[in-house]
Amino acid sequence: MERTLEIKNISIDEVIKIFKEEEGVELTIQEAEQIVEFLKMLLTITVKRFLDE
Repeated sequence: MERTLEIKNISIDEVIKIFKEEEGVELTIQEAEQIVEFLKMLLTITVKRFLDE
C-alpha cells in the first residue's frame, strides 16, 4: 500500500538558533535553508526505506 509522507518543516529560525547556541556559528538565512532542505530530504528517504522493509 502506497503511503503519502508529510514531513514537518523545521523552521529556518530554529536552525539558526541551534547553530548559534550549540556551535557559536552565525548562519545566513540561505545556509539555514539549505540545511533544512537537506534534513527534510534525509528524513524522507529514511522513512520511505523504513516503510519499505
